[in-house]
Amino acid sequence: MSCERTHVNDNITKTYGLPDNSSEYQKLKTRQPESLSDQALYNRVLTLWNTAYRELKLPTSKGTAHIIVSGPADGLPVVLLHGMSADSTMWYPNIKALSINHRVYAIDDILGPGKSEWDHDEESLEILISWYFEIFDVLKLQKPTLIGASQGGWIATNLALAKPHRVKKLILLSPAQTFTWLEPSLGILSNLLYAINPQREGLRNNLATLSSNVDGIEQMYIDHFFRTITTASTSPLLMDMKPFDETQLSSLVMPVLFLAGDHDLFNNQQSVDRAIKILPKVQAEIITDSGHFINVDQASLVNEKILTFISEHHK
Repeated sequence: MSCERTHVNDNITKTYGLPDNSSEYQKLKTRQPESLSDQALYNRVLTLWNTAYRELKLPTSKGTAHIIVSGPADGLPVVLLHGMSADSTMWYPNIKALSINHRVYAIDDILGPGKSEWDHDEESLEILISWYFEIFDVLKLQKPTLIGASQGGWIATNLALAKPHRVKKLILLSPAQTFTWLEPSLGILSNLLYAINPQREGLRNNLATLSSNVDGIEQMYIDHFFRTITTASTSPLLMDMKPFDETQLSSLVMPVLFLAGDHDLFNNQQSVDRAIKILPKVQAEIITDSGHFINVDQASLVNEKILTFISEHHK
């Protein structure tokens, strides 16, 4: 592992990298989740990372950004944007595959859960967009590929619209409120009711509305996810989230990959059809046997499609 960690390091990680606490995180695996703090539960999930990584603490004008970096220092840059009620630990099924040949930056959204720390008077989409590009500047990411899941897909699309010349490719995994409006359903109603009063005994039923394979989700992540949904505040961007209009979507000239699950609460064939109709350069499809947690339900297939897409469109 020491050789791998040396491979991960560069001037950025040397400047902003936190001490390597991975051995301490391993000790958390045998602890009962109820006895652990929110941050300890986060750290415990990092034992699933299964590849060398460094945690960064990056000072910004809006607060402190927490970023998990993995992959070779000279690899093509990829930025991961997590979903609502989640943080960068949600990428545990994907990080090893993505990090083999790419430099991967998993960023905790400063307006959401995770280890990034907000220090600003105003919360808005415009401020969040400027915060991400500030991070890209510090990390010297001129034109990374963005991979966003759920709300992270909606945010990634906003970043691509704000500065299209700064985004190489856009990969959207079951993006929320991006191509079509969220349609009322029993699953949505169940999620809303559960969010009002989350209880451990109802967690599996709640997860079943988001995942087609709840048994495939690692228990350590489930423990962390449950703590997050019981303690995290509602996203300040929730009321801003609405599908993009045709003019906006047609201006996205970079290659776009859009994957949705066949049991996805937020997307369906209509979403895929609209993306294909409007986006200039798009590959869009439904992944079978998958829910909204597409990166977990069909991790191997999703990883393969992402890597193939990046490779095919690298010039």
